[in-house]
Amino acid sequence: MNTTTASKNTAAEYRLSDWEREALKRGMEKLRDEKGAFLAANSDDYHACWMRDQLYANFAYYYTGEHDKFVVGMHVVFDMLHNARGKIEEATVNPPKAIHEYIHAKYCHKNLTEITDDWGHHQVDAVGQFLFIVGFAHQNGINVIRNDEDRDMIQMLVAYLTSVRYWEYPDNGMWEEWMEMHTSSIGAAVKGLEMVKKTRIAIVSDALINKGRTTLFSILPNETPLREQDMAQLSLMWPYNMLPGDIEDVVLDRIESRLIQSMGVNRYLDDNYYRSDNGISAEWTMGFFWLSIVYAERGERDIAIEWFKRGMNTMTPEGDLPELYVNGAPNPNTPLAWSHSLAIIAAHKLEI
Repeated sequence: MNTTTASKNTAAEYRLSDWEREALKRGMEKLRDEKGAFLAANSDDYHACWMRDQLYANFAYYYTGEHDKFVVGMHVVFDMLHNARGKIEEATVNPPKAIHEYIHAKYCHKNLTEITDDWGHHQVDAVGQFLFIVGFAHQNGINVIRNDEDRDMIQMLVAYLTSVRYWEYPDNGMWEEWMEMHTSSIGAAVKGLEMVKKTRIAIVSDALINKGRTTLFSILPNETPLREQDMAQLSLMWPYNMLPGDIEDVVLDRIESRLIQSMGVNRYLDDNYYRSDNGISAEWTMGFFWLSIVYAERGERDIAIEWFKRGMNTMTPEGDLPELYVNGAPNPNTPLAWSHSLAIIAAHKLEI
């Protein structure tokens, strides 16, 4: 038997153990409260509910078939937005100038009200992601819209993206840092707008979508005009499926050749968040599972399984997936709901 055949057989036979499967679910469930809101992680820094983390964590329930939980988790995000309705209405009329005037990214998990004005709150990708998942759910026979107020909020978010000129003005991006034009943000907005238009949940002009597409493809394959590669671009492949094959290949090659470390994926080159003493930037565990999902979607099962196995090698002896590794050890944000969710989704797609 040659090595290629042996590798394929090993991949085909790979299965999660019962303990691993339970650990993936347990790590996520212990961060979810009775109303369906997720703490990003049970640490001092992450003791809050981020809109994006809520959406990614909750998305796992669609794939596990726990659709009641999925719906409840989507209502959490609706309720966050309803609590900020006055500000969102104002922003649709008078475009925000100060950072606290944008839709907030971070909420108190107990009452779903905004936390802190001093943050990189302008995150177009989170708004686009919410629109996308609402449309995705509707397309797949799951109604997450409870009433006219929820439906009005969807239309208001379309007006919000118009007001902030998502196709023209920078945002803080997935990593909540300095303002730039991010393809991961623009792509999320485009896909979200397309989904609510396609499912007739909201009225969206073709011009609003096309402006975003034009800007998106003027920056690709870069993440920003100045940054060539970024883990956030994996979102353009899954869940959004936005990239033509040739561009997707370039983006993947850049990420795999420049951002892969032994215990995770760097967000981008020279990232200072939890940088190790040897100069290596933080090694995010969820990157391995995100790559696994992407390769599963591409139909490259063997590669997808290899990335999944690398992700499982980052699990702690207690069965937790950390946010990242720094200096060879997990950081305090362990377990991270987002990491566990992507692992669960990857396992579902691979049927392992």
